[in-house]
Amino acid sequence: MRGFCIIMGFDGAGYLLHQAVGVPLPSHVLGLLLLTAALFLRIVKLEWVENSASFLTKHMMLFFVPLLAGAAAILPALGESWLAAAVGLTVGTSIIMVATGLATKHLAYRRREKAADEG
Repeated sequence: MRGFCIIMGFDGAGYLLHQAVGVPLPSHVLGLLLLTAALFLRIVKLEWVENSASFLTKHMMLFFVPLLAGAAAILPALGESWLAAAVGLTVGTSIIMVATGLATKHLAYRRREKAADEG
């Protein structure tokens, strides 16, 4: 329960930062950035939030149900722009997948180099 409260606290802090200061990022993204910074700075220990984060990740599909229902509701409004939406989603997803693959490849290469230097 403590981990869930910590995660929700950082989400709330992101909301306050977005509303009060007007940071032009979504409040949930700000909360995750704050939590990530707190983890890196060792203000929050990974053990405190690990179980709650794993639980939320396992059940992530439930969080997409409202999004899918909303998308189904505006489907008739897409009308003429369905092709642009499909191309945008395909290109955007492809760019994210390539960037993730390149970043993973780079990190794996650095890890191998570090292991070779130490060994």
